[in-house]
Amino acid sequence: MGQDITNAKPLTFASFEIAIRKAAEVYSEKQFIVVGRGSVAVTLPASSDNLRRTGVIDLFAPFDETKVDNWAALDGTVAAESSFFIENGFYIERVGEWTLMTQPSGWQERAVQLKVDDIEVYVLHHLDLAYNKLEAGRPKDIEFMREGLNCKAYDYVEVLEFIQKHAPDQETREMILEKLRLSAA
Repeated sequence: MGQDITNAKPLTFASFEIAIRKAAEVYSEKQFIVVGRGSVAVTLPASSDNLRRTGVIDLFAPFDETKVDNWAALDGTVAAESSFFIENGFYIERVGEWTLMTQPSGWQERAVQLKVDDIEVYVLHHLDLAYNKLEAGRPKDIEFMREGLNCKAYDYVEVLEFIQKHAPDQETREMILEKLRLSAA
């Protein structure tokens, strides 16, 4: 779901914990993978307010075909305009493993692993997030990377080397590197 983040608050680690606890309560799960802009509250907590500004935390529990319909029925309790959103100023969007289909191999090992109470959380590493954003290349993704580079949360050379190392082929590599150059302009 697209969103206008101009009125969103910068996400803090405390807000991140609220989201994880609520997701565990709503979905009756004890393990989540967090992707998207909301992950920077963990991986880049000292970054600029603009980089951490989001109205949504994208996450998912490991896929379980027997639970999908139940999860879908529960999505509205934490969605945009829900009472959770009104109370906290952000919402939870349950995405899926498809968000990482083209993620470079080894992302699981690079992910930040932490516990919130007894909930196991894997948070996409900030370089994997950069790769993901640049591969998607939407205007909001380019703006995210531009802010990340401008506030020095991301180092251009480090991102460039990560892409060169992990892109699966020359065509993909060049496409992502072009979006990195665009972000740095």
